[in-house]
Amino acid sequence: MTVTLGELYDVVHHRLERAASASLPGDDPFAHALALAQVGTLVGHVHLLLSRPGERVDSAADDTFRHLHHARRALDGAARWLPAVDPDSAADRGPLGSAVEASGAVIDLIRGHRDDTGAPVTPYALAFTTRSARAYHLNHASSTLQAVSRIVHTVSRSLGNRNASVRLQAAHASLQYASVQARYTGVGADQALASFPQALPLTPVPALPTDPLIQDAGRIRDDCERLSRAAFETLHGRSARLLSGSDLQMITRWRSLGTMLAGRLLVQAAGEAPNEEAGTSLRNCADLFRNSARAWRGVQERWDRVVDVADPQIRPRLPKPSYEMVRRGQVSRMPQGAAPHPAVEIARASTLRAGRLLFGSDWNPDSPSRPPGARPALDIVADAGGVAELAQTAYRLTVADWRIAVAAPRAVTAIEHRLLTDVPEHCPADHPYRFYQLHGHQLERLRNSFQQVCATQQAAAQNLLAAAPAIGMDTSRAVLDAAAHRHITARTWAPAPAAVAATPGVLARGPAVPPPAAPGRGVRL
Repeated sequence: MTVTLGELYDVVHHRLERAASASLPGDDPFAHALALAQVGTLVGHVHLLLSRPGERVDSAADDTFRHLHHARRALDGAARWLPAVDPDSAADRGPLGSAVEASGAVIDLIRGHRDDTGAPVTPYALAFTTRSARAYHLNHASSTLQAVSRIVHTVSRSLGNRNASVRLQAAHASLQYASVQARYTGVGADQALASFPQALPLTPVPALPTDPLIQDAGRIRDDCERLSRAAFETLHGRSARLLSGSDLQMITRWRSLGTMLAGRLLVQAAGEAPNEEAGTSLRNCADLFRNSARAWRGVQERWDRVVDVADPQIRPRLPKPSYEMVRRGQVSRMPQGAAPHPAVEIARASTLRAGRLLFGSDWNPDSPSRPPGARPALDIVADAGGVAELAQTAYRLTVADWRIAVAAPRAVTAIEHRLLTDVPEHCPADHPYRFYQLHGHQLERLRNSFQQVCATQQAAAQNLLAAAPAIGMDTSRAVLDAAAHRHITARTWAPAPAAVAATPGVLARGPAVPPPAAPGRGVRL
């Protein structure tokens, strides 16, 4: 499961506290040099996280940078009196090294939302452009610098070298000043950024019958992150591969089924809700998910008898051409379709996970037999992590579906020259072939069919967020989404109430916090 920025910062502070409480050997210059090298790396990470090239820095923030600059100069001066240490080989050694590793993971998590050229690949990449977002980093920087200053003070008192000790005392004072200044400047921090997610690559993770059901809800949320990334890259023309007409038809099919299953899951959750008000709210939300599933089916109908000639994986079942058509050369063989886009496999996996959470590990949407009855609501809610976590998963599906529906018209425009149909009532006069290119009004209806999906998904999200206080659902991610969606369209996303702290889910089994991502040393944001 993905980690969030808040979780990684918690790891940094926990490991730093352990390192600050540990004692250093008083007669080992190498241990002192190692600790100072790691402190220098941490201070560099803080400076990197606070700096934004090209942006105006106010005077209060400038004071923090000035103190950090003085601290780094003093640390470098002290290091000249100690044995040389390779920073790369020292970064992962000891309790302080683990803090450096976690701090590097914070940088990697933020950098993962941009590609190698610096262009955003997710809508969250622009989240750190506001003053309140910088204040969030300043708050965490203050805690980091406070712990680091304690470590520097401990080293200065353990050294037998007076020249190094004097410089470390100066570094300690500068770090203390920087910590206080960062705390003062960090007033008004945007706490919703704690839910800032990890950017996952567009690599499908298959849904296998042997997967533990207790992991399905978390993996559905991961699938939503991947689908959101695919949609954002499509919307801004940054995809390495275009979504074909067949890809769009298959995604539409899987999301129609997945949305219906999500509504069924909410019905099951309503029976285990903490009170009657919450149960009624969840049932109302389930009705809106059914509306969304119908909207997806409406999109499917618009694609009926439309073929992407460059990727004809999906095409209508047609009667064999007549002998006369073959003799006149009015029939040609369709090319073979390419492998599906990764987003198709991701959408399918997400639907499979939702179905297996609802019906059990043996559920198969392609089975000709009637699907089994739903599992006991108690088991479904427990495997999902509680009512609040199940609602959070459903909310994340609405976000991913909305982004797909916003990006799909752009995908249609990119491939419109490849789309053919054989609907007879629109066939141009004297057209010699059975298939013809879609008219402008046909393309417009195809693009507009996604608008109803946007509207129904937003309505479902609004109702889930309105029910959040009653079920204890954390809304900090919704606050982050509302800001991110302003960078996608001018349309206002579902208004989120003030961020509600997460409460333990009903019958939650306590999913473990995932480990931090691998760090990247010497990287740039």
